[in-house]
Amino acid sequence: MEQEAPVPPLLLAAQQLGVGWWAHYVLPLLVGHKSAAAATLSCKQLRKLCQGGQQALQLDGSALQETAAVPRIPAHFPACRKLTVVPRSSDDLAFHLPDALDALTGMTSLFTLTVDVLDAAGTADPCAMVLSLQGARRLLAAAQLAQAAPPAAAAAAAVSKAVMGPPFALQLTLHKPTDIEGQRHAHPQVWQAIGQLPGLDSLQISVASTGVRSSAAHLLSVDVLMPPSSMAHVSALANLASTLHTLLVEPSLDQQQNSQTADYSAFGSLSRLTCLGLPLAAERQGLSSVRSCCQLQELSLLFHGAAGAAQHVTLQPSELDAFSQLTQLTRLSLNSTACEGSAGWSFLSSLWQLRELVVGPRLPYTVVATLEHLTCLTALTCGWEQEEGLPQTTSRCAAVRELAALEGATPLWAFPGLTTLIQCVPWDPAVLPSAAEFCTQLNSLQMLLEFGGSDVCQVGSLRDSAPAAERMAGVGSLAALQHFTHLDFAVDDNAEVCAVSEVQRVKLLFLVVPVGSSCTLQGSAVGLVAMKQQQDLSLELPDSISSSLQEADVQLLLSAVRHVQCVCFRVQGPHVQAVHGVVL
Repeated sequence: MEQEAPVPPLLLAAQQLGVGWWAHYVLPLLVGHKSAAAATLSCKQLRKLCQGGQQALQLDGSALQETAAVPRIPAHFPACRKLTVVPRSSDDLAFHLPDALDALTGMTSLFTLTVDVLDAAGTADPCAMVLSLQGARRLLAAAQLAQAAPPAAAAAAAVSKAVMGPPFALQLTLHKPTDIEGQRHAHPQVWQAIGQLPGLDSLQISVASTGVRSSAAHLLSVDVLMPPSSMAHVSALANLASTLHTLLVEPSLDQQQNSQTADYSAFGSLSRLTCLGLPLAAERQGLSSVRSCCQLQELSLLFHGAAGAAQHVTLQPSELDAFSQLTQLTRLSLNSTACEGSAGWSFLSSLWQLRELVVGPRLPYTVVATLEHLTCLTALTCGWEQEEGLPQTTSRCAAVRELAALEGATPLWAFPGLTTLIQCVPWDPAVLPSAAEFCTQLNSLQMLLEFGGSDVCQVGSLRDSAPAAERMAGVGSLAALQHFTHLDFAVDDNAEVCAVSEVQRVKLLFLVVPVGSSCTLQGSAVGLVAMKQQQDLSLELPDSISSSLQEADVQLLLSAVRHVQCVCFRVQGPHVQAVHGVVL
């Protein structure tokens, strides 16, 4: 997908100044110096310069109805590559948007069209969506016709590109989708209309109140329950088989509809896909058809179990065999999935180009012997389990540089080349000495993922059931790491703050005080003063650290970190007033 160019700094600065500021301060000064005419000319030239280089625009619902202004957009913004439209009503989506798109066919540099429907429940009925997609089809056809006609001098070099047409991205974002039973986003007519978009290279559909979750080039993202039978509607995309390269389908399937079987056979027809993401159904067929997508470089499978039911799904031997034939894979993500026995994971040995592997919930220790032969594998996310009666593995995965531990006891001795270790659950303090012993190249330890960080941090990075002496010794063992410079840590008490301060090589520290911590402001300040090597510090304080955070408290913390080049304090809403007006 095309990268957006940054907004010019001068334009960003001008956006911060209101009309009143210009009227009260700048304009009288210009008039007094008889420079108003020159300033007006300069402003016009500046506006033309900024518009000429602007690569992203947004049109609200009211702007779509400006029948005189919309046709002038292609001339005023010739470099625009991404257009976002925000229809506010069903009429906007069904009538005003298609009319506006017809008027914008002169935007020959356009590569991405985003339709952001903020109230999908009251706006995005299937008929309106189909009409808007028909307008997008006409815009896409016009853009491709213009872009596929290069100058005569470059015609010979661009013949192949002209045949296929330039890449084009369509993004549909539906917010507040309350009509779950109606399944508007999964309606067959909508899929059929998408399948009629000529030469579409990039597709993104998101149904989520929080908007798009991924920046993948081609994404179908639906964050509400869909019936398993909706997977078969993907067959409507068969017309895009020659151009669609990446498709991520990220809804949760309604696992309670056990009478419905999800049919994945249609995905096999999209043979040019390089990136594919699917939700898994407990009852399914045809998933092995992905073996036809032999150009796949990224594959993601996600299972969401129904409440009170199994929270993982077992992959079948035929499906694992199909995955083993996807030898171009560089990234594989299998969330909430399992194999029948450790031997089921042997298919990974065929994926010799794999660079990133995500598996949840757990991998058996014996799989390390398989991963050892994947010499391109540098990033691994998984949980671990030791099978009873089997000896500890002696294999080593020397290529892995980043490891995220989801759950279980991580075999750190198997990853001597680690530079980054990410923790997703509170650890036993004994893990830290093991990391210092076996992962001597470690330079980054992030112990805030999922269970902590931001305003959701409830517990510390280490199990609070462990004695304070063990927790302090565990943190102190990190001082033996010669390359260790980055630590994210949630402290349970003042003792842990002091232990962190002894790891003198750390230059970048993100320190969080969890809600249930006994850590005090005074204890934090004492520890921060001792961190002489700090260059970048973020300190996050919870809502309960003080009933009323005073300005003196903030001054105490600031005085403790005057030696730090970059400091960021994060506090909750009730404490914002206390830090207001405090200047370093």
